[in-house]
Amino acid sequence: MGNVIDKTFGILEEIVSSTPEPCLPTPLAEKLKLNRATCSRLLKQLTDMGYLLKVSRLQGYSPGPKLLTLSNIAGFENDLIQAAGPVIDRCSETLACSVLIARIYGRKRYVLYHRNCSPELHIRIRKPCSDDLFSTATGLMLLAHLPEEEVLACFREQKKLDAEIMPEYQSEKTLMRNLQKIAEHGSFECGKNIQWIYAFPVFRNGSFYAALGASIHRGKHNAAYHRKICKILKSAAQEISRSLSIQYTIA
Repeated sequence: MGNVIDKTFGILEEIVSSTPEPCLPTPLAEKLKLNRATCSRLLKQLTDMGYLLKVSRLQGYSPGPKLLTLSNIAGFENDLIQAAGPVIDRCSETLACSVLIARIYGRKRYVLYHRNCSPELHIRIRKPCSDDLFSTATGLMLLAHLPEEEVLACFREQKKLDAEIMPEYQSEKTLMRNLQKIAEHGSFECGKNIQWIYAFPVFRNGSFYAALGASIHRGKHNAAYHRKICKILKSAAQEISRSLSIQYTIA
């Protein structure tokens, strides 16, 4: 890794992503390609500052109290999470599936809230962000509402990173054509591996804001269930959009 900031945040992200399992210094240094002495020094500094906890010499390190308190103080996207959280919980329980809401920042997909009530899919969001815009339903929905120049810049960047890109989006021409279809249709769904994935747009005061997504086990996908999940998710996205919109009162 590069400078000390990259190394420090690399350590923090890896330990948070591994929760609830603690991380040992040696495997952590090897995974992040860090000098062991440097890794140990940074781990000690982060522990002294409260960002990490040393569980034990044999078990390693886990997230500390300062990470939690910083998150609570920051209150990032509070209004979106407050509006979407209860709706996502209800949808996940009703449909017995995985439901999430995502936004795009810096050409990466961030899942801001997630609930999984699927007995078949063991989905857990382990990373703070992902380079999977071109291989997820919510990622494609997010891209469908970006300016063309930003989409193409992101596409070229992802190509260099050798990130996964769905077959229908491998060229710039087919990419833009298919993203336009998603934006016009107002939803996206397809089969991927053992899942069937969905995405619907969430708006704020008439402008696209976030993507509501869901995953079900492919074995559950049939015409009746498809209609049900589309109806419920579309209604859920509209409900969240209404909660995010300013309500004007005429005096």
